[in-house]
Amino acid sequence: MTDDKNKTRKIRVGFFTGTERPKAPKEHIFAARAAFEKLHSANKDVLPLTYTVDKQGKGLKVVLLEKDELSNTFFGYVSWRRHSLLPFIEDESGLERTITLGDTDSVVERTYFIYYYKTDLLALTLNHLGPKVNDFAFALYQQGGLENIRFEAIWKEEDVKDLLETGNVLRSVDLTIAAPRNFNQANYNFENNLTKDIVNMVVGMGGTYLKLNLRGRARAKKDGFSYLSGKVGDAVKELIELFPFGNGGLNIKKADVTEPSDSKPKSLLGQVLIGKKTINVIGGYPTESDIRIAMVAAKIDNGKYLAQYELPDSE
Repeated sequence: MTDDKNKTRKIRVGFFTGTERPKAPKEHIFAARAAFEKLHSANKDVLPLTYTVDKQGKGLKVVLLEKDELSNTFFGYVSWRRHSLLPFIEDESGLERTITLGDTDSVVERTYFIYYYKTDLLALTLNHLGPKVNDFAFALYQQGGLENIRFEAIWKEEDVKDLLETGNVLRSVDLTIAAPRNFNQANYNFENNLTKDIVNMVVGMGGTYLKLNLRGRARAKKDGFSYLSGKVGDAVKELIELFPFGNGGLNIKKADVTEPSDSKPKSLLGQVLIGKKTINVIGGYPTESDIRIAMVAAKIDNGKYLAQYELPDSE
Protein backbone atom coordinates (compact mmCIF):
# COMPACT_ATOMS: atom_id res chain seq x y z
CA MET A 1 0.00 0.00 0.00
CA THR A 2 1.31 3.45 -0.92
CA ASP A 3 1.68 5.83 1.99
CA ASP A 4 -0.83 8.64 1.37
CA LYS A 5 1.73 11.13 2.65
CA ASN A 6 4.06 10.24 -0.24
CA LYS A 7 1.51 10.66 -3.02
CA THR A 8 2.19 13.46 -5.46
CA ARG A 9 0.54 15.08 -8.45
CA LYS A 10 1.89 17.35 -11.15
CA ILE A 11 0.51 20.80 -11.81
CA ARG A 12 1.10 23.01 -14.82
CA VAL A 13 1.25 26.78 -14.55
CA GLY A 14 0.70 29.20 -17.42
CA PHE A 15 1.82 32.83 -17.43
CA PHE A 16 -0.13 35.78 -18.75
CA THR A 17 0.18 39.53 -18.94
CA GLY A 18 -2.64 42.05 -18.91
CA THR A 19 -3.46 43.80 -22.18
CA GLU A 20 -4.83 46.97 -20.57
CA ARG A 21 -1.80 49.14 -19.84
CA PRO A 22 -1.52 52.53 -18.13
CA LYS A 23 -1.36 55.20 -20.85
CA ALA A 24 1.27 57.15 -18.94
CA PRO A 25 3.20 56.69 -15.68
CA LYS A 26 1.02 57.33 -12.62
CA GLU A 27 -2.03 57.98 -14.84
CA HIS A 28 -4.06 54.99 -13.72
CA ILE A 29 -3.54 51.48 -12.40
CA PHE A 30 -3.94 48.28 -14.39
CA ALA A 31 -7.51 47.25 -15.21
CA ALA A 32 -7.11 43.84 -13.55
CA ARG A 33 -5.62 45.40 -10.44
CA ALA A 34 -8.52 47.85 -10.21
CA ALA A 35 -10.98 44.93 -10.30
CA PHE A 36 -9.05 43.05 -7.62
CA GLU A 37 -8.84 46.11 -5.40
CA LYS A 38 -12.59 46.62 -5.71
CA LEU A 39 -13.23 42.99 -4.74
CA HIS A 40 -10.78 43.18 -1.85
CA SER A 41 -12.15 46.47 -0.54
CA ALA A 42 -15.64 44.97 -0.19
CA ASN A 43 -14.53 43.41 3.09
CA LYS A 44 -10.75 43.43 3.33
CA ASP A 45 -10.75 42.25 6.96
CA VAL A 46 -12.55 38.99 6.20
CA LEU A 47 -11.01 36.47 3.81
CA PRO A 48 -11.84 34.51 1.77
CA LEU A 49 -14.00 36.78 -0.36
CA THR A 50 -16.27 35.29 -3.01
CA TYR A 51 -17.80 36.83 -6.11
CA THR A 52 -20.13 34.67 -8.25
CA VAL A 53 -21.11 35.08 -11.90
CA ASP A 54 -23.77 32.68 -13.17
CA LYS A 55 -22.08 32.10 -16.53
CA GLN A 56 -24.03 29.52 -18.56
CA GLY A 57 -25.45 28.07 -15.34
CA LYS A 58 -22.01 26.95 -14.13
CA GLY A 59 -21.82 29.24 -11.11
CA LEU A 60 -18.52 30.79 -12.17
CA LYS A 61 -16.94 32.42 -9.14
CA VAL A 62 -13.74 34.11 -8.02
CA VAL A 63 -12.54 33.35 -4.50
CA LEU A 64 -9.87 35.65 -3.09
CA LEU A 65 -7.89 33.82 -0.42
CA GLU A 66 -5.08 36.24 0.31
CA LYS A 67 -3.57 39.64 -0.44
CA ASP A 68 0.14 39.67 0.33
CA GLU A 69 1.62 43.14 0.47
CA LEU A 70 5.17 41.78 0.80
CA SER A 71 5.06 39.96 -2.54
CA ASN A 72 2.44 42.35 -4.00
CA THR A 73 0.11 39.52 -4.96
CA PHE A 74 -3.49 38.39 -4.84
CA PHE A 75 -3.90 34.62 -4.45
CA GLY A 76 -7.05 32.58 -4.84
CA TYR A 77 -8.99 30.50 -7.31
CA VAL A 78 -11.70 30.72 -9.93
CA SER A 79 -14.12 27.79 -10.13
CA TRP A 80 -17.29 26.49 -11.72
CA ARG A 81 -19.64 23.55 -11.39
CA ARG A 82 -18.82 20.52 -13.48
CA HIS A 83 -21.70 19.38 -15.70
CA SER A 84 -19.98 16.46 -17.44
CA LEU A 85 -20.18 12.81 -16.36
CA LEU A 86 -18.18 12.07 -13.23
CA PRO A 87 -15.18 9.73 -13.04
CA PHE A 88 -15.10 6.52 -11.01
CA ILE A 89 -12.94 5.67 -8.00
CA GLU A 90 -10.77 2.52 -8.16
CA ASP A 91 -9.32 0.70 -5.13
CA GLU A 92 -6.15 -1.43 -4.93
CA SER A 93 -7.95 -4.55 -6.15
CA GLY A 94 -9.23 -2.80 -9.26
CA LEU A 95 -12.80 -2.56 -8.01
CA GLU A 96 -14.52 0.58 -9.26
CA ARG A 97 -17.19 2.55 -7.48
CA THR A 98 -19.09 5.74 -8.10
CA ILE A 99 -18.76 9.13 -6.44
CA THR A 100 -21.99 9.61 -4.51
CA LEU A 101 -23.45 13.11 -4.53
CA GLY A 102 -26.42 14.45 -2.63
CA ASP A 103 -29.32 16.09 -4.47
CA THR A 104 -27.91 19.56 -3.86
CA ASP A 105 -24.22 18.68 -4.28
CA SER A 106 -22.07 19.57 -7.29
CA VAL A 107 -18.54 18.72 -8.34
CA VAL A 108 -16.52 21.91 -8.72
CA GLU A 109 -13.35 22.43 -10.77
CA ARG A 110 -10.81 24.97 -9.53
CA THR A 111 -8.19 26.99 -11.36
CA TYR A 112 -5.77 28.73 -8.99
CA PHE A 113 -4.27 32.16 -9.68
CA ILE A 114 -1.57 34.47 -8.39
CA TYR A 115 -1.86 38.00 -9.70
CA TYR A 116 1.18 40.28 -9.28
CA TYR A 117 -0.66 43.56 -9.05
CA LYS A 118 2.31 45.92 -9.35
CA THR A 119 3.63 44.35 -12.55
CA ASP A 120 0.36 43.08 -14.13
CA LEU A 121 1.58 39.48 -14.37
CA LEU A 122 -0.77 36.52 -13.87
CA ALA A 123 0.16 32.93 -13.02
CA LEU A 124 -2.66 30.43 -13.54
CA THR A 125 -2.86 26.68 -13.03
CA LEU A 126 -3.96 24.90 -16.20
CA ASN A 127 -7.01 22.70 -15.64
CA HIS A 128 -8.73 21.57 -18.83
CA LEU A 129 -11.96 20.92 -16.91
CA GLY A 130 -11.85 24.16 -14.96
CA PRO A 131 -12.25 27.83 -15.91
CA LYS A 132 -9.80 29.24 -18.44
CA VAL A 133 -8.05 32.59 -18.50
CA ASN A 134 -10.85 34.20 -20.54
CA ASP A 135 -13.43 33.02 -17.97
CA PHE A 136 -11.29 34.50 -15.21
CA ALA A 137 -11.02 37.82 -17.09
CA PHE A 138 -14.79 37.81 -17.66
CA ALA A 139 -15.50 37.31 -13.96
CA LEU A 140 -13.12 40.14 -13.01
CA TYR A 141 -14.76 42.43 -15.54
CA GLN A 142 -18.23 41.59 -14.27
CA GLN A 143 -17.13 42.20 -10.70
CA GLY A 144 -15.20 45.38 -11.38
CA GLY A 145 -17.53 46.92 -13.94
CA LEU A 146 -14.73 49.36 -14.79
CA GLU A 147 -12.81 48.45 -17.95
CA ASN A 148 -12.50 45.57 -20.34
CA ILE A 149 -10.03 43.05 -18.91
CA ARG A 150 -7.96 40.71 -21.06
CA PHE A 151 -4.88 38.57 -20.51
CA GLU A 152 -2.42 37.42 -23.18
CA ALA A 153 -0.51 34.16 -22.83
CA ILE A 154 3.26 34.53 -22.71
CA TRP A 155 5.10 32.57 -25.40
CA LYS A 156 8.68 31.32 -25.42
CA GLU A 157 9.45 33.04 -28.72
CA GLU A 158 7.64 36.31 -29.31
CA ASP A 159 8.62 36.43 -32.99
CA VAL A 160 6.69 33.19 -33.54
CA LYS A 161 3.68 34.56 -31.66
CA ASP A 162 3.90 37.72 -33.76
CA LEU A 163 3.14 35.65 -36.87
CA LEU A 164 -0.37 35.15 -35.51
CA GLU A 165 -1.07 38.67 -34.35
CA THR A 166 -3.92 40.65 -35.89
CA GLY A 167 -2.86 42.30 -39.14
CA ASN A 168 -0.26 39.69 -40.09
CA VAL A 169 -0.93 37.26 -42.92
CA LEU A 170 0.16 33.66 -43.46
CA ARG A 171 1.03 31.69 -46.57
CA SER A 172 -0.03 28.32 -45.14
CA VAL A 173 -1.27 26.53 -42.03
CA ASP A 174 -0.95 22.77 -41.38
CA LEU A 175 -2.80 21.35 -38.39
CA THR A 176 -3.14 17.79 -37.11
CA ILE A 177 -5.55 17.54 -34.17
CA ALA A 178 -7.41 14.81 -32.28
CA ALA A 179 -9.94 14.95 -29.46
CA PRO A 180 -9.91 12.45 -26.57
CA ARG A 181 -13.15 10.53 -26.26
CA ASN A 182 -14.05 12.36 -23.05
CA PHE A 183 -13.48 15.80 -24.56
CA ASN A 184 -16.29 18.19 -23.64
CA GLN A 185 -16.70 21.33 -25.73
CA ALA A 186 -18.90 22.87 -23.02
CA ASN A 187 -15.78 23.43 -20.90
CA TYR A 188 -14.48 25.98 -23.41
CA ASN A 189 -15.66 29.37 -24.62
CA PHE A 190 -14.21 30.13 -28.03
CA GLU A 191 -13.86 33.72 -29.18
CA ASN A 192 -13.37 33.00 -32.89
CA ASN A 193 -15.94 31.35 -35.13
CA LEU A 194 -13.22 29.56 -37.09
CA THR A 195 -11.91 28.05 -33.83
CA LYS A 196 -15.41 26.71 -33.12
CA ASP A 197 -15.63 25.27 -36.64
CA ILE A 198 -12.27 23.51 -36.33
CA VAL A 199 -13.18 22.05 -32.93
CA ASN A 200 -16.53 20.86 -34.31
CA MET A 201 -14.72 19.12 -37.16
CA VAL A 202 -12.26 17.46 -34.76
CA VAL A 203 -15.04 16.23 -32.46
CA GLY A 204 -17.01 15.02 -35.48
CA MET A 205 -14.10 12.76 -36.46
CA GLY A 206 -14.95 10.53 -33.48
CA GLY A 207 -11.49 10.12 -32.02
CA THR A 208 -9.48 9.99 -35.25
CA TYR A 209 -7.11 12.72 -36.37
CA LEU A 210 -8.21 15.75 -38.34
CA LYS A 211 -5.61 16.99 -40.81
CA LEU A 212 -6.29 20.51 -41.96
CA ASN A 213 -4.16 22.13 -44.66
CA LEU A 214 -4.85 25.75 -45.51
CA ARG A 215 -3.04 27.38 -48.42
CA GLY A 216 -3.19 30.99 -49.53
CA ARG A 217 -1.91 32.69 -52.62
CA ALA A 218 -0.91 36.23 -53.35
CA ARG A 219 -3.60 38.24 -55.02
CA ALA A 220 -3.68 41.92 -55.74
CA LYS A 221 -5.59 44.16 -53.39
CA LYS A 222 -5.73 47.87 -52.76
CA ASP A 223 -2.98 47.95 -50.12
CA GLY A 224 -0.71 45.26 -51.54
CA PHE A 225 -1.08 41.48 -51.51
CA SER A 226 -3.00 39.13 -49.26
CA TYR A 227 -2.64 35.45 -48.40
CA LEU A 228 -4.72 33.75 -45.68
CA SER A 229 -7.18 35.93 -43.81
CA GLY A 230 -6.08 37.32 -40.47
CA LYS A 231 -8.98 35.37 -38.96
CA VAL A 232 -7.03 32.18 -39.65
CA GLY A 233 -4.11 33.38 -37.52
CA ASP A 234 -6.49 34.44 -34.75
CA ALA A 235 -8.08 30.96 -34.69
CA VAL A 236 -4.74 29.13 -34.69
CA LYS A 237 -3.45 31.35 -31.88
CA GLU A 238 -6.56 30.62 -29.82
CA LEU A 239 -6.17 26.87 -30.36
CA ILE A 240 -2.49 26.87 -29.35
CA GLU A 241 -3.13 28.93 -26.20
CA LEU A 242 -6.21 26.97 -25.11
CA PHE A 243 -4.65 23.57 -25.76
CA PRO A 244 -0.91 23.65 -25.02
CA PHE A 245 0.81 20.28 -25.11
CA GLY A 246 -0.31 17.92 -22.36
CA ASN A 247 -3.19 20.00 -21.05
CA GLY A 248 -5.73 17.16 -21.31
CA GLY A 249 -7.91 18.85 -23.91
CA LEU A 250 -7.47 18.63 -27.67
CA ASN A 251 -4.31 16.86 -28.76
CA ILE A 252 -2.54 19.10 -31.28
CA LYS A 253 0.07 16.90 -32.96
CA LYS A 254 1.16 19.38 -35.60
CA ALA A 255 0.81 23.13 -36.01
CA ASP A 256 3.07 24.54 -38.72
CA VAL A 257 2.77 27.93 -40.40
CA THR A 258 4.67 29.69 -43.17
CA GLU A 259 5.01 33.37 -43.98
CA PRO A 260 4.52 34.97 -47.39
CA SER A 261 8.22 35.90 -47.42
CA ASP A 262 9.53 32.59 -46.07
CA SER A 263 8.34 29.15 -47.17
CA LYS A 264 10.16 27.33 -44.35
CA PRO A 265 7.56 25.98 -41.86
CA LYS A 266 7.68 27.20 -38.27
CA SER A 267 6.23 24.94 -35.58
CA LEU A 268 3.92 26.44 -32.96
CA LEU A 269 4.00 23.40 -30.69
CA GLY A 270 5.45 23.95 -27.24
CA GLN A 271 5.60 27.72 -27.71
CA VAL A 272 3.32 28.70 -24.82
CA LEU A 273 5.42 29.19 -21.68
CA ILE A 274 4.42 26.65 -19.01
CA GLY A 275 5.98 25.84 -15.64
CA LYS A 276 5.65 22.33 -14.22
CA LYS A 277 5.82 21.37 -10.56
CA THR A 278 5.14 18.32 -8.37
CA ILE A 279 3.10 18.74 -5.19
CA ASN A 280 2.05 16.48 -2.33
CA VAL A 281 -1.57 15.42 -2.02
CA ILE A 282 -3.54 13.93 0.85
CA GLY A 283 -6.71 12.08 -0.04
CA GLY A 284 -6.20 13.26 -3.62
CA TYR A 285 -6.11 16.95 -2.72
CA PRO A 286 -3.22 19.41 -2.23
CA THR A 287 -3.36 22.14 0.38
CA GLU A 288 -3.90 25.69 -0.83
CA SER A 289 -0.55 26.57 0.74
CA ASP A 290 1.25 23.90 -1.31
CA ILE A 291 -0.47 25.10 -4.48
CA ARG A 292 0.69 28.64 -3.83
CA ILE A 293 4.27 27.55 -3.08
CA ALA A 294 4.41 25.49 -6.29
CA MET A 295 3.09 28.37 -8.39
CA VAL A 296 5.62 30.80 -6.91
CA ALA A 297 8.39 28.26 -7.57
CA ALA A 298 7.27 27.91 -11.19
CA LYS A 299 7.51 31.68 -11.60
CA ILE A 300 10.97 31.73 -10.03
CA ASP A 301 12.08 28.97 -12.43
CA ASN A 302 11.11 31.21 -15.35
CA GLY A 303 11.96 34.48 -13.64
CA LYS A 304 14.66 35.70 -16.02
CA TYR A 305 12.42 35.28 -19.05
CA LEU A 306 9.32 36.68 -17.35
CA ALA A 307 11.18 39.81 -16.20
CA GLN A 308 10.76 41.41 -19.62
CA TYR A 309 6.95 41.20 -19.25
CA GLU A 310 6.73 42.68 -15.77
CA LEU A 311 5.79 46.30 -16.10
CA PRO A 312 7.10 48.92 -13.69
CA ASP A 313 4.88 49.97 -10.81
CA SER A 314 2.05 52.14 -12.14
CA GLU A 315 1.48 53.97 -8.86
